[in-house]
Amino acid sequence: MKLLYTSYMNSFKGLSREVWWLALVTLINRAGTMVIPFLSLYLTQDRGFTLENVGVIMSCFGLGSLAGTWLGGKLTDRIGYYKVMTGSLFLTGLFFFWLQLLESYYAICAGVFVLMVIADAFRPATYVAMSAYSKHENKTRSVTLIRLAINLGFSAGPAIGGAIIAAAGYSGLFWIDGTTCLLAGVLLLFVLHPAKAKELDSVHNQSPKSAYRDSSYLLFIVAMILLGFIFVQYFSTVPLFYNEVRSLSEFSIGLLLAMNGLIIFVFEMP
Repeated sequence: MKLLYTSYMNSFKGLSREVWWLALVTLINRAGTMVIPFLSLYLTQDRGFTLENVGVIMSCFGLGSLAGTWLGGKLTDRIGYYKVMTGSLFLTGLFFFWLQLLESYYAICAGVFVLMVIADAFRPATYVAMSAYSKHENKTRSVTLIRLAINLGFSAGPAIGGAIIAAAGYSGLFWIDGTTCLLAGVLLLFVLHPAKAKELDSVHNQSPKSAYRDSSYLLFIVAMILLGFIFVQYFSTVPLFYNEVRSLSEFSIGLLLAMNGLIIFVFEMP
């Protein structure tokens, strides 16, 4: 354990205070990730939807995430990462409160899509902020710290979410998830300010190459898409399998889902 701790500390020496604050904001936000891992169970058990309905709703989740990431990048270029991040966190929190009130199939499809557009606008803005607060030689380690915060949050969220379902039902997930988004937004307002960031893109490539003409990059994108087909089962069909085939409770499912993020957190950086 001492060797692991020392390895972690050495890995992150020299990172700016703002990057650490950004990681903490990300951790709080991702630790509240409770609705998404249990969304398929919520839709079948609490709302009574069929598996076909759930498949379409989860597709709306994916399309919203795709659109949100694209929109977040565009908005970050136009109005800056700070406004995008704060706006995304506060609006996402409010939308989680609102989502539990939706009842019809089409309303939930639209609600999940809009929620993910807003929520995932946060992601590209986060990495632009990370770049703004990092020295060039520290950027790789800064990205790793943000990733570790995400995975640690994802390990805590499902575990806590399973306990909340057991104690207070599915409604508690939406309130806690929304509240953590708001708390992360408040923390961001107090600890992170663009006035402290360095100038972005101070070194410009005089003859940039289009990413869409880079065969290696395109091959990487294809590989990520294929990987994505597998990964999304983590919070779509896997919880249903655990519950309906293995007869596990929501609390047990939460603990199993938490292991994914925890294993990555422990072993990725050292």
